[in-house]
Amino acid sequence: RPVRGKMLYRQVMRQVARAARASERALFSTARAYEARAPLLAAEGHAAMTNRTAPGAARGFGFAAAGAFATAAAFTPTAVALCAEGEDAAPAGAEGVAQGATASTNSPTVVFVLGGPGAGKGTQCSNIVNDFGFVHLSAGDLLRAHMKSGSEDGNMVAEMIKNGQIVPSVVTVRLLLDAMADSGKSRFLIDGFPRNKENRDAWEVTAGYDCDFVLFFDCPEDVMERRLLGRGETSGRTDDNIESIKKRFKTFVESSMPVVNYYEGLRKLRSVNSDQSPTDVYAQTKGHFAAFA
Repeated sequence: RPVRGKMLYRQVMRQVARAARASERALFSTARAYEARAPLLAAEGHAAMTNRTAPGAARGFGFAAAGAFATAAAFTPTAVALCAEGEDAAPAGAEGVAQGATASTNSPTVVFVLGGPGAGKGTQCSNIVNDFGFVHLSAGDLLRAHMKSGSEDGNMVAEMIKNGQIVPSVVTVRLLLDAMADSGKSRFLIDGFPRNKENRDAWEVTAGYDCDFVLFFDCPEDVMERRLLGRGETSGRTDDNIESIKKRFKTFVESSMPVVNYYEGLRKLRSVNSDQSPTDVYAQTKGHFAAFA
């Protein structure tokens, strides 16, 4: 009888574990569905709420959108945590695998590429793509392409930027994840991301995993300034002028260096001295990718 009782107990616990994982997956899916649209809806809804001349329906939409954003914020971290823990909670022999555990096990190789403006990130990323088969993705380029796509979300993002609003980090993260999925590849260089702590947090929550390491191109400001001013003579970029360059340096130091320091503390930082010729810089850089040869 004790043996039969133990067997019955295990059967019941397997059924409970399967039901728990099914609930976790449903919660995870709900969070993702809210997460993709809620920040944009909330931004648009906020404008409707604050516009007292807007029709009642529009202002009502604003409150609903704000609620959607709050729901996403509440759901997403819990869902990711539950899904990641689902496999550990399941007894041996139980069927199914939690979605979060699957994402962690099968996550692609991701390298965040950081460095100040003019540090030479783009040049070195091209070399890595050619020699190691990585896909190079620029968060800024994806966001600009999204704005020009003519899609509903793209138009909404363009309107937010036009009105001086900050685009939620989750929007950029979803664009990156979509581009990764569309590529059909498994190795990625993500250039110029994360720019700040909010970007980093949004990546970890939305993707469900962190980068393999951060490739940091360390270069003195005077060298970067000289490079950018030289580029500005032929690039036609409006931000390659001394006033804009100084602002960009300040933003990088205040927002991006804390991210660099964070990954250094995790021993996931790979630094390259980029105050050299492109050939010499790449000689350092490719050493960090020897495992992918």
